[in-house]
This record gives sequence, C-alpha cells and structure tokens, in this order.
Amino acid sequence: MSPEARREALVQAAIRVIARGGVAAATTRAVVAEAKMPLGAFHYVFTSRDELLSEVVHTITDGERMAAELALLEGAGLEATVAAALASYLDLLIADPDRELALTELSLYGLRHDPALARRQHQLYFLEMEAVLRQVAERCGIRWTEPLPELARRLIVVTEGITGTWLADRDTDAARGVLRAVAAWVAASAERVDA
Repeated sequence: MSPEARREALVQAAIRVIARGGVAAATTRAVVAEAKMPLGAFHYVFTSRDELLSEVVHTITDGERMAAELALLEGAGLEATVAAALASYLDLLIADPDRELALTELSLYGLRHDPALARRQHQLYFLEMEAVLRQVAERCGIRWTEPLPELARRLIVVTEGITGTWLADRDTDAARGVLRAVAAWVAASAERVDA
C-alpha cells in the first residue's frame, strides 16, 4: 500500500472512530485497529495524532468544496447556481452524516482543549467558502456587493446551523427550504459585471 493510500485509509478510519465515539476515542491504536493496520503504519505516514486530526478536517472540507464547485451550473442564473452549490453540501451531509458529525466533534474538542485548533478549523471553512464564492462570481459574471470574507462567514454560519439541525431531526425538506431561501439572499448580495 502506498503512503498516500495508507494516509487516506487512516483518515477514513479516524472519521469513523470520531463519529462513533468522539475525538477522545480516536487514539492512534483505535484508528489503526479500525483501518486494520499495525501501529507502526500510523507513524510511517503521520508524525502525531494532531496531524491526523488536522488531515481529517482538510479531507472533509476539501471534499465539500470540490462537490460545491462541481455542482455549479453552466449558463444558469446566480440564484440557481448558488442553490446547486448549497444542495451539493446537503447531499453530502445526507449521504454521509458521520463525516459532518466528525467535523462537529473536532470543533467541540478544539473549543474545549485547543481553541487555536478550533480557530484554524473555522478559518479553513471560511477560506474554502471564499473559493466557492469566487468560482460562482466568475461563472455567473457577477461581483459580490459585500466583502467576500463577510459573505463566506455568514454562509458558514448557515451551513453549520443546517448541519446541526439536520443531524438532530433529519428533516431534509426543511433543510432544502432553508437553503433555497439562503440562495435567494446570497443572489441579492451580488451585481452583474458589465462585459
């Protein structure tokens, strides 16, 4: 198994362990057992548990950003394009709630034990959302009428709220309704760029 494949297998195992038992359960021994690897395999590709946890955050958020970018519609209006990107996030949440539960667990763990970790995690969320919003602007020929970091922050607050609420009630129709309203709000935060 290549080092890259081993890292990915350990990240996926860590996600499952964290979703099942929280961050405290994600010891290196528990993660390698979940991945069906010897303990030495962990230290071959990660220098520490903290590095693994950071990689979990990056892996999940990169996947969310890529899904949103792939969902952007060619030739569609701004509101439809934003709605498609937001729907892709909800679809990921529905398809694999454990991934988002693991991110939530990591955020709460950071708040309790390492506030700098929680700040870095959320900073990554903001940067990923800014990247998606830049793609939307380019694809739709618009510019945002408010600072991109502020718009990205508001959208992260919304997606975190959707995540927690959906994990609690699994009301997909309600979540989709909220995201449609958010798409309209985001579309109202833009203006056309003259060609």
